[in-house]
Amino acid sequence: MGRQALSKIPVIDFSSEDLKPGTSSWLSTRKAVCHALEEQGCFIAEIGNRISLELHNKIFGIIGELFELPTETKMQNTHDKPYRGYISVGSAHESMGIDKATCLEEGQKFTNLMWPNGNDHFCEGANLYAKIMAELDQTVTRMVFENYGVEKYYDSNIASTGYVIRFGKYKEYQNYDPKMGFPTHTDKSFTSIVQQHHVNAFEVEARDGEWIGLDPTPSSFLYMAGDAFQAWSNDRLRPCKHRVMMNGNKTIHLLGLFTFNEGTIHVPEELVDDEHPLQYKPFDHIDYVRSEEGQGAENPIKVYCGVN
Repeated sequence: MGRQALSKIPVIDFSSEDLKPGTSSWLSTRKAVCHALEEQGCFIAEIGNRISLELHNKIFGIIGELFELPTETKMQNTHDKPYRGYISVGSAHESMGIDKATCLEEGQKFTNLMWPNGNDHFCEGANLYAKIMAELDQTVTRMVFENYGVEKYYDSNIASTGYVIRFGKYKEYQNYDPKMGFPTHTDKSFTSIVQQHHVNAFEVEARDGEWIGLDPTPSSFLYMAGDAFQAWSNDRLRPCKHRVMMNGNKTIHLLGLFTFNEGTIHVPEELVDDEHPLQYKPFDHIDYVRSEEGQGAENPIKVYCGVN
């Protein structure tokens, strides 16, 4: 991937201990975050040494072991809400998830299902990952709310936010030509934070239509706006189109944190004006995630709850 192409996806540093609301570093980072989400729908978040190389390698190693478990074991990962349980798409893709991911007890329940004799390294590592990603998400969300002058809604938004951590595997493709492991889409979440391991498989579509591969590092995450964030912002933010490409004979592992609002999302009245007329009706986020309405459309959330 050429430097010019990669530069289209902003890299924003969140590693400074001085990054606190009201500081000059906070204000400059806030400006960069909102510009990135408005223009590209995503950015690369650098978090420094908050996740060590040892933890990164350990958790992704155990994720590999997780998907080697018997299918009947993996199928025990069930949930009544979508995108929480085990999903298998043909022979190419599998994923599993933990709801309420920042809660250690929920991680322990999942771990006990997969490894009845226990696996503390996985349970504690996944919980730490979830907490670090959730903290990043809360920081970014606060910045966006502040930027648009609706910070008074921040606390209630966070109180209604659910965190789901998902682990994904894409099987080897024995061919020299790239094969799409997961088709082009935007996420139905409010936000998504993704990290890959070693293999450069995750691609995002820049505003000009160019596909950009991202080089994985233990100290960085890809942060993406989802459909629900687009609707909440009244089209100020754009959701990030992305896909997974398999190239060569390496298995691909991904880890991601996805946020969902446990209630009704509506556009704040402060974000509606003559320049930005109301674009979306209020909608229940989980109902939208369940719905197939708009599936395959260029802008599925617009089909689902857009104002005619």
